[in-house]
Amino acid sequence: MLQNLKIALIAKEQNVWFIRAEKGKYAKHFRAGGVIAIEHLERAYEGNIPDEVPSEEFLKAQLLNNKKYSEFRDHTDGRENRKLNRSGFNLLSQIKRFANDIKCGDLIVTRNEKDDGYSFGICSETVPHIDHTPIRLPIIKEDGTLGFGRSSLDYKLRKRVIWGPSISRSELPGAVRKATSGQQTVTSLNNHKEKIFHLIYPFFTDGESLFFSNKIKTNHRVNALAVGKLFQNISLIKSLSETLFNEDFSDLIQLTRLIENAVLMGKTDVVTCQAEFMSPGDMWCRIPLAGEALKNQIFATVLACLLLTGQVSAEEIASLTSNETVPTLSVKKDTGDIFSDRYKTPAMSQKLKSIAKAAGSQAENIESQGHSISEVKSNLNLSLTKVDTEKLEAFEFGINVLEIGKSHENR
Repeated sequence: MLQNLKIALIAKEQNVWFIRAEKGKYAKHFRAGGVIAIEHLERAYEGNIPDEVPSEEFLKAQLLNNKKYSEFRDHTDGRENRKLNRSGFNLLSQIKRFANDIKCGDLIVTRNEKDDGYSFGICSETVPHIDHTPIRLPIIKEDGTLGFGRSSLDYKLRKRVIWGPSISRSELPGAVRKATSGQQTVTSLNNHKEKIFHLIYPFFTDGESLFFSNKIKTNHRVNALAVGKLFQNISLIKSLSETLFNEDFSDLIQLTRLIENAVLMGKTDVVTCQAEFMSPGDMWCRIPLAGEALKNQIFATVLACLLLTGQVSAEEIASLTSNETVPTLSVKKDTGDIFSDRYKTPAMSQKLKSIAKAAGSQAENIESQGHSISEVKSNLNLSLTKVDTEKLEAFEFGINVLEIGKSHENR
């Protein structure tokens, strides 16, 4: 669990987009061609598409010459001017959004066809291009030779995308399902950015907060008492992380009293949560980070999250510091930008080892005294998101991550 656990680094300027692929009809073509594509230029030019992406001025002129997308309106001086109608305006807006707003590094989501799942990718091309070559799906014919399927993707306005994992539609929160059920081909999902990233990473950070989620996997009716206890445990994360960071020890009952007093005093730097208690369902929480030593804070907070949801044992934490080893927390890619530079302290440090030892002691206390943590985990069947995100990370514009590992102390 702990080794190779990833914490995604999410830049605030990174956007999330849903690209409709004709109800999933062309999702496989997107993946096979490493692209996203829209049909809107075909509509505007009625099939006679230029070899270069037209400017907004030329595109608007093309639409004004098409009666489907324009209409005459009376001018104040009595003359009639041709203006874009609603269809023309929407068509132009979608092309502009696709061409101008989707950038390198943005997360792309599209709906698959038969299995009703969703695919995730990272845009690797800010500037769109025109490609007249149809994208066809390779198949193996009855005689064993390679061939192509009948359907082809002929949309010519494209951007390159590195595609990664797919997940089941049942995993999506209700708000995200609703946001992806509209009619627009290009839809911003920025209002649901946190929930989208929770689908593929159990931990991520924007440098100001650490975001953490658990999957509620039970198919039975959700036990209200277990839910209440889960939220009580989650509320202790920040206090426990501070305890680990300071290499102290606090009984969870004592921490609970401190949290209750903090709420009564109106403190705002506390853990906040959202949840969908379906069966199955989700729980998401945000833990504020503050001050310097960001990586050490993140390490302590991750351990606190795992301890208080029963996702890690004292034995596993101890393995990070046994046999002269020390835990590491390293940035996967040195991108050289200001955002990732905040995490570029030495990957291996004695502070991380001290935090891990404090967490190990805390875990032993939790296991010996019993704080209903394992019972809550079992009752709700809590688990972490487990998605293979390697393809989303392993290139220049991919998602950067912090990875937990261990190394020999004398190396």
